[in-house]
Amino acid sequence: MLDAPTTRRDFLKGTGALIVSFSLAGPLAEASAQTVTAAKPVALDEVDSFLTLASTGRVTVYTGKVDLGTGTRTSLRQIVAEELDVPLDWIALVEGDTATTPDQGPTWGSLTIQVGGVQIRQASATARKALLEQAAQRLGVAPDALEIRYGVVRVKTDSTKSVAYSELIGDREFHLKVDKTAPLKSPGEYTIVGTSVPRVDIPAKVTGEWRYMQDVRVPGMLHARVVRPPAVGAELRSVDESSVSGIKGLRKVVRQANFLAVVADSEWAAVKAASQLTATWSSWEGLPEMSKLYEHVRSTAINKDEVTIDKGDPKAALAGAAKRLEATYEFAIHTHGSIGPSCAIAEWKNDQLTVWTASQATHLLRRDLAMTFGVPADKVRCLYFDGAGCYGRNGHEDAAADAALLAREMGRPVRVQWMRHDEHGWDPKGPPTLVDVAGGLDAAGNVVAWQSQFWIPKVTLITEGVPFVAATLADLPRKPTLNPGNVFQNSAPSYTFANVHAVCHRLETTPFRPSWIRTPGRMQNTYANEAFMDELAAAAGVDPIEFRLRHMNDTRGATVLKAAARKAKWETRRSRSSARAVPSA
Repeated sequence: MLDAPTTRRDFLKGTGALIVSFSLAGPLAEASAQTVTAAKPVALDEVDSFLTLASTGRVTVYTGKVDLGTGTRTSLRQIVAEELDVPLDWIALVEGDTATTPDQGPTWGSLTIQVGGVQIRQASATARKALLEQAAQRLGVAPDALEIRYGVVRVKTDSTKSVAYSELIGDREFHLKVDKTAPLKSPGEYTIVGTSVPRVDIPAKVTGEWRYMQDVRVPGMLHARVVRPPAVGAELRSVDESSVSGIKGLRKVVRQANFLAVVADSEWAAVKAASQLTATWSSWEGLPEMSKLYEHVRSTAINKDEVTIDKGDPKAALAGAAKRLEATYEFAIHTHGSIGPSCAIAEWKNDQLTVWTASQATHLLRRDLAMTFGVPADKVRCLYFDGAGCYGRNGHEDAAADAALLAREMGRPVRVQWMRHDEHGWDPKGPPTLVDVAGGLDAAGNVVAWQSQFWIPKVTLITEGVPFVAATLADLPRKPTLNPGNVFQNSAPSYTFANVHAVCHRLETTPFRPSWIRTPGRMQNTYANEAFMDELAAAAGVDPIEFRLRHMNDTRGATVLKAAARKAKWETRRSRSSARAVPSA
């Protein structure tokens, strides 16, 4: 049953909250966020955390996940439209607003649909069940005598007897816990999910109307640029403010420990001031020489060894192999290199911080900003807008911390737009990976042994963020975290061997701040494993696809491999080996 004494309109009047949603009506010139004084439900077990139904028939979906270009703001709408039986164009979506959306975890690992979508689907099913029960009471029939079409509940045998969702719940809250047993629609009944529908964001993106984070403007905001050290560990010795005294519109040179920035009325004034400001820094040469990077990686202290597969006795099998091979693979340090440098806006008002950001983890960013600036998490609100893409922790969160620090200093909203040298120089990096692999073949060319070692950074806790560069430079509170993401993934080979051992040497330190980059671990580790499979196939004198299929006990994987070979018009061949053959014992 529904218990809804509070209207949505009355709720919003009491809180002063601005609910932000996306539409295709074109970009707004400015954005603003009023203080949220009484929280909208955001708990993961509340239907009202995920859904509101208006008296107009419109449905608003709230999700803590964000769309990074994969189309989830369309597919999540499809899920709700399907479960509630309403037209797709009746659905609005609010994403990544920490004040109004539930924390469904960061947008990573392709989990938006399989985790976030499942939660939203179950909330929708709960709402549907409650609406059917309410309609059954009003219409004087059993719930199973009813059907729903376009948000209207009607008697199956008499369509003149009906009641709309808007009459049952419009503008009121459900006050219901998500029912995990609420029946879901059968896939056989789907009319929206599984169909090809136009993505809701594409028209505005094609016409240039879509508003990205870099386009957001807040009334009364100032513009800032951060002046970075010439080296990672350099310390700020002195600043000559007279070097920028003639720049019109410059408001302030801000210095806090080793954090240095300029704030101005216009963006161009900030750019000019940042380029002209004279500062003296200490020297620092703490990075390993590029030519000796992997020697440095191999010699770094190991925090712990993490065995990802251990089967049989690969050491003994390798010693008795007819052929033995060894190879080393080096995977370089990677930058995200986002096509549009990171941007954020921050505003402090009544001891509350609002941040406009392109972070793919707004709830995580909220927590980290609260810790860094010493305020409760409920005093921080992060609002998501599309950035230039990330697929990993790039500079978005760092720009947010820059803006928050400067907004607190200025008492005004501050927009920080990173420059290209900021993005490439100061975003967190995908760490270097070193891989040693040894393998053995029997006389028939079958793999009898596989041993691999991976040198990768340790992780303090995967759910921890990456320390803000602003917090490090300004000596603000920060956790001493090392978070390269799940870079152990796919270290175990994807093939079936009788004798196999793979170990990840988790290193105590790594050059630069590490963060996850797209498909963490799967790029570098899979490359090493697959390259070595090619080496073994060449040593066995066998076509590399045939060789893989010979060692694959995975029907789905084999099907995919065969399909790829057909699509590529693969011609059976022997490949040449470049791995080092090891003399038999």
